[in-house]
Amino acid sequence: MYLCEGAAVSLSPEERVRRRQVVRKHVLVALLVLLVLIPLNFIVSRQYPWWLWALIAWMPLIAAHTAWAKGLFDRNREGL
Repeated sequence: MYLCEGAAVSLSPEERVRRRQVVRKHVLVALLVLLVLIPLNFIVSRQYPWWLWALIAWMPLIAAHTAWAKGLFDRNREGL
């Protein structure tokens, strides 16, 4: 947790806002796609919930994108 706080401090407020907006767009697109896939799944085949595969594939991407937005992948420019 200490590394997270140190990395996040190096981001400018403008960069934090920009990254937060990018992640929000990513989450919004994911939700909209799922809102289309779920009814489509029930129209095409009710026996197998294949929309879950899209959800399972997208969640780690959103988690990684969120970690990037918080600055967890940024290196400390002063020390490294």
